[in-house]
Amino acid sequence: MAMQLPPGFTAADGGDGGASAAEEAQMEEQMEQMMTQILTPEAMERLKTLAVVKKDKVRQVQMQIIQMARSGQLKQKIDDEQIKAMLNEGAGNQPKVTIKRRTYFDDEGEDGDSDSDLM
Repeated sequence: MAMQLPPGFTAADGGDGGASAAEEAQMEEQMEQMMTQILTPEAMERLKTLAVVKKDKVRQVQMQIIQMARSGQLKQKIDDEQIKAMLNEGAGNQPKVTIKRRTYFDDEGEDGDSDSDLM
């Protein structure tokens, strides 16, 4: 007997979601093949390492690279230094957060009295 799901919910056992997962895996494979053709092994390794932490940033750079390749802007493979430059280029758009710690009390205090007399 099949369980009825409320409107808007889908079964977790596949159903429609299985086809999109397969399509997504195929797109990932195609992107991997294109990146292998466009990037040097060092640049590819850098992107794979960074993807562990910042998948969205890597995806953005990959899309930029593919767009450059399709428009004919690439004359040679992209090396590690060029990847670093592309990653740093995008980092300038994000605001930098600086934390300043305020100290309210010193160890000795302003009057020069230490806490050693309390022991």
